[in-house]
Amino acid sequence: MIIEFYAGDIFDIHSDILLLSAYKGQFFPTPGTTWGSLFIKTGMSVVGFSNNNSQRLSDNILLFQTTKNSCFNKLFALELSDLNKKSSFTNAALISRYRELIHFLENYPSETEESISLPLLGTGNQGLSLEDSVAELLKTFNQLKKTKLKIIRVFAKDFASIGVLNKKINEVLKRKELTHKGLLLAAIDESQKIITNPVSPLTFTTITNLLSLANSDHSALNIFGLVGRIFAESVCAEFLQIYRIDIEPSVLSSKISALSINFRQDRPHIEPHLRLLQIYGNQVSHAGNPDLNHQDATSIVISIMRIADFYEFKFSSSTKQI
Repeated sequence: MIIEFYAGDIFDIHSDILLLSAYKGQFFPTPGTTWGSLFIKTGMSVVGFSNNNSQRLSDNILLFQTTKNSCFNKLFALELSDLNKKSSFTNAALISRYRELIHFLENYPSETEESISLPLLGTGNQGLSLEDSVAELLKTFNQLKKTKLKIIRVFAKDFASIGVLNKKINEVLKRKELTHKGLLLAAIDESQKIITNPVSPLTFTTITNLLSLANSDHSALNIFGLVGRIFAESVCAEFLQIYRIDIEPSVLSSKISALSINFRQDRPHIEPHLRLLQIYGNQVSHAGNPDLNHQDATSIVISIMRIADFYEFKFSSSTKQI
């Protein structure tokens, strides 16, 4: 099993199962919430779902019947607390929800459902501390290995949250934190020059995240692998559109393979850079793997710059043709 940690939009990467947290019975598409983003991304609103198009699988887990879309195959809700009693949600309640989720995942997913995306539970409106939520999540991992799933993607709202998660993992595994060194900082300084000119939102966000990591005193080097993996996922989706390649939502490796012949014709070095981001992204997804070092992180930053440079060229060219 691979456990991947992401910061940002939970809808950006396709998973077989999407599980969103919610108040009990409250699935309104409020702007700024995951249910609001669901409506924006897919046009779906599950408000008013009847017993005909929703199914309660346990005390707090519901399955919704939805139309086919590019973000997920099946949609579930995990109810955390009542809207008027959100302050009563405690660590004990979070532990109970994780147990319920584990039981559900041990019994429900079919053999063809291999991946799930879910948020970092309890850290939003329920008000639990990030450290407590992460601690309970880590306790759950060994039990999650009993499920049929091959990929579990955990989404936090920002990279600061992922920094806390990585630091907590290091504490549990008794691994020493590494600090940034000159070569890595030089690469990051070089990347900053990219956004001195107008660039696409994807490139701007990625470089901005790299700069924030360089200025952070709590981010492990492993997070550079995460930033690289997220960028690779997003930029491959963009390249598929630019090259007009129509494939079903798939894993990053398949996306790179589908783009291979086009990269070889345009810029042969792009595929190896994407593969590097894929490999390091996989490495940081496994808690037992060795940490990234400064050379690894520097390679990631350089690969992001090389890919971003080519993407900006293709993005600009495709925009002019519209």
